[in-house]
Amino acid sequence: MTIQNPVTSQEIMARATAIQEQLVTWRRTIHKQPELSYTETKTAALVTSVLQDLGIQADTGVAKTGVVGHISGSNNKVVGLRADMDALPITEENGFEFDSEIAGLMHACGHDAHTTILMGAATVLKGLADEGRLPGSIRLLFQPSEENRDDENLSGGERMVNEGVVDGLDAVFGLHVDPTSIVGKVGTCAGAMLAAGDTVEVTIHGTGGHGAQPHAANDPLVLAAHFLLAVQNIVSRRLDPTEAGVVSLTTIHGGTAPNVIPESVTITGTMRSYKPQVRTLLQNELRRASKVVEALGGTVDLKITEGYPPTVNDEVATNIAFTGLRNVLGNENVFEAEAIMAGEDFSYMLQKVPGCYLVLGVQGADWGRPYHVHTPTFRMDESALAVGVASLVSVALAWMQGHSN
Repeated sequence: MTIQNPVTSQEIMARATAIQEQLVTWRRTIHKQPELSYTETKTAALVTSVLQDLGIQADTGVAKTGVVGHISGSNNKVVGLRADMDALPITEENGFEFDSEIAGLMHACGHDAHTTILMGAATVLKGLADEGRLPGSIRLLFQPSEENRDDENLSGGERMVNEGVVDGLDAVFGLHVDPTSIVGKVGTCAGAMLAAGDTVEVTIHGTGGHGAQPHAANDPLVLAAHFLLAVQNIVSRRLDPTEAGVVSLTTIHGGTAPNVIPESVTITGTMRSYKPQVRTLLQNELRRASKVVEALGGTVDLKITEGYPPTVNDEVATNIAFTGLRNVLGNENVFEAEAIMAGEDFSYMLQKVPGCYLVLGVQGADWGRPYHVHTPTFRMDESALAVGVASLVSVALAWMQGHSN
C-alpha cells in the first residue's frame, strides 16, 4: 500500500519541535525521581500513562518493569525503537531546580532523556498513524536495567530478547546521549560501535608472615606484581596490532598492617573487545599470565564474568539511518561516529534483528566542555530532546519507506 501523502523531512522536525515544552517536562519529571535497575516503577507508570493517553496499546511488566507499546501503520513491516529507563547510584552535584530528589541516585547516563525521546517519537508516530501516513508499524521498547543485571545475571535488554519482545521486528533502532558532541549533531557507524565487556577477579594466594622475615613467606604482593607485569604484555605482545582490545586491572586489595605479609591479594579489572576471537584471546592470555604466579610457588583463583556482547550495527540499516538523518538534520549535522570501548545491552537486540545505534549530541554549543556521563555533574542541553525525537522518527520512516511492500 502506497502512502498518498508521505511525510516530509521538514514536517518531522516541525512536529518534534512542537512538543519541545512537553519533552522538557517529561524529562525533568523522570530526572527528579531516578530509579535503579528493575525498580523503574514510577518511570514505567509515566510511560504507560503517556502511551494510553495517545491511544497506544501498552504492555506492562515486560522484562519485570519494562513497557512495550504498539502503533499500527499501513504496511506489514515492523520497526522497533528502544530506550532504557534506569538510573545510577550517584549523588547529583548540579544544583538545578530539577536535580534528583532521591538521595544517592541520579540519571547520570541520560536514560531520562532516552525515555523522554521515545515518548516524543511515540507522539509523532501515533499522529502520523492516525492520519493514515505511517508506512509500517512501530514497537516501542521501554527497557529496564541497562546498567545492571538481576539475580539471574540478566540485564533488561537480554531479558526482553529472551521474552520474545524483538521477535517479528524487521529492524530496531536506539540512541544514547553523547556529551562530547554539540547539540544538533547525531552520529552512527556501521559495524562494531561499542565493545564487549568482561569483568575480571583474581585472587593470588601466597604464604603470609612477618614483614621482617620475608624469606619465611611467599609474598602475594610480589606474586601480584609479576602477574600485573605479565598482563601488560597481553595487548602489546599477544594481540594483533591491527585489532582492538583493552585489559585494565583497576583495583588491588591485600594486607592489613605494615609489618604483616598477607596470605592473599585480590585484583579486579575489565577486558574490552569488539570481535569474538579477540575476546577469547584476551581471556586465554589472562589465564596464561596467571601461570607466572604458579611458577613462583603461589596459587591463583581467576574468575572471568562475561558482560554484554559488542554492539554491532547492521551495514544496511546504518546506511538507511544515515539517509533519514541527513534528510531531516542536514549533512553537516550527521557524522560518522567513532567506536568506543564502552558497553551496551542494546547489543542483545542487534544480535537478533538488524538495526543500529545512534549517538545524540547534548553538549551546549557555548559550554566549552563536555559534562560526561556517569559523573555527578552530567548534564545536557535540553534542546537535544526534539533533535532526538526527529532522529528516531526519521530512521524509522526511512527504513519503512525503503522496505515497505
